[in-house]
Amino acid sequence: MRNSLLVLYATLFFNSVFSQIASGKGKWLGNVINSTTPANFITYWNQVTPENADKWGSVEKTQDVMQWGTLDMVYDQSRTKGIPFKFHTLIWGQQEPAFIKNLSSSLQLKEVESWIMQACSRYPEAEYIDVVNEPLHAPPSYAAALGGQGITGWDWIVWAFETARKYCPKAKLILNDYNILSNDENTSKFIEIIEVLKSKKLIDGIGEQGHFFETTPLQTIQDNLGRLISTGLPIYISEFDVNIANDQDQLEKYKQLFPIWWEHPAVKGVTLWGYQQNQIWRTNAYLLRSDGSERPAMTWLKGYIGLSTSIRPLQLPDQYLKIVTNPVTNHRLRLEYDEHIKKLEILSVMGSLLQTYRNVSTNASTMDIDLPHGLYFVIAYSAQGFVLKKFILD
Repeated sequence: MRNSLLVLYATLFFNSVFSQIASGKGKWLGNVINSTTPANFITYWNQVTPENADKWGSVEKTQDVMQWGTLDMVYDQSRTKGIPFKFHTLIWGQQEPAFIKNLSSSLQLKEVESWIMQACSRYPEAEYIDVVNEPLHAPPSYAAALGGQGITGWDWIVWAFETARKYCPKAKLILNDYNILSNDENTSKFIEIIEVLKSKKLIDGIGEQGHFFETTPLQTIQDNLGRLISTGLPIYISEFDVNIANDQDQLEKYKQLFPIWWEHPAVKGVTLWGYQQNQIWRTNAYLLRSDGSERPAMTWLKGYIGLSTSIRPLQLPDQYLKIVTNPVTNHRLRLEYDEHIKKLEILSVMGSLLQTYRNVSTNASTMDIDLPHGLYFVIAYSAQGFVLKKFILD
């Protein structure tokens, strides 16, 4: 009976920790983190983008004084949780440092290259980078220093991607903008830039922000999405939201829009731009109320993607966890475990959680057990499931 209760406990814990909405679906459903990580973030999302911390104007407000703290936190969270991280963004005219406008062109070029080099060296495992954000709507003041229009008409963007490729060789490089799918002319201009970058093998994906589609005809969105897909590059919906105050109206709009991205194989991921009430850029786009309850669109989203009731955590084979010496003496529990194990817990025989060991990174641990003599259980968790064993503390 006790073992059954502990298996139930492990199952519930597994669901709460590893049940991101899109887990196992072949494409990710992500969200943003601003200054702190919401406690429920990993419950819902399996990709992360810093909302503001990785914009140049946030990192280097004062020349040569770099503020990486918040960005480090988000990046470290992505590594700890094993989810993709997207750097947003290297080049953007809206949030560039004020000092850059006062420099000569040669110094501007030097500063931009230094910024890209530092960002890439600090976050070498970033899976995705929005190299240039909003080239059609907010080009940087220093575009001329990067080559201006030049021969291609977009030489400053070419330079940015060349430099990102040089310093960030592991990342997938993305061109990102808004009001592309809602506007035929914007789509044409965007594709023009994409084709220039494609010809030089500099671009790995296309980002469409996903804001402001509340009133856009669905056929326009679908037609222009088809035009982007014809480039042959993966599509990423990078900042999706539905800014509607009425719950039912927001739900209906989600039902109309979200399947357009999710069901197309060329769309490889969707990132929502916030989800918590009063902690979101567009006031009425939230999916969780301030009391923690879900709006109907969130409930629908979980059911639509199909994970809200489909997770079946696996009880892993015994070889995933070995208790080296049992009974345990000197209050030192020695364990060996599979490389995929990420978390260990000690429980009482009644299933009460006593001790937790997170972010396990090696194949063996010695745990100090500051508990009375008696019978206990250890549970090891991986993303695939859990294994439970009992030990005696002698």
